[in-house]
Amino acid sequence: MTLFPAGQDLLGKKASDLVGEDLCVYEDGTVEGTLKAVTGYTGFSSKVEEQSGHYFPFKLTKTGKKMSLKKNGVAAEGKENMTFDPEIILRVSKEDTWKIEVDESEVITFNFEKAVLE
Repeated sequence: MTLFPAGQDLLGKKASDLVGEDLCVYEDGTVEGTLKAVTGYTGFSSKVEEQSGHYFPFKLTKTGKKMSLKKNGVAAEGKENMTFDPEIILRVSKEDTWKIEVDESEVITFNFEKAVLE
């Protein structure tokens, strides 16, 4: 997986609006660095309750046909066995783990315990 350049547009917000320049991800899936507080992120979701929070954008380097996103061990609503898309934005909290599966194989499980949520 890779991180987006700061100026990359991500559904109406720039990557730099979502995360700090200090963001890094370790091989074990630990995310470290700043996740900025974001409000009014209407491009992310039409649901008002999902338009504010902390977001983690990334791009998968693995390819496939189908993918699933599992939050804390459970498939996120509408995010199971969906058409593969390498560009992903997750709405996260410090307690979350997100497992990314491509063609029913785990690619990575992210944890945010060491992230700084502004």
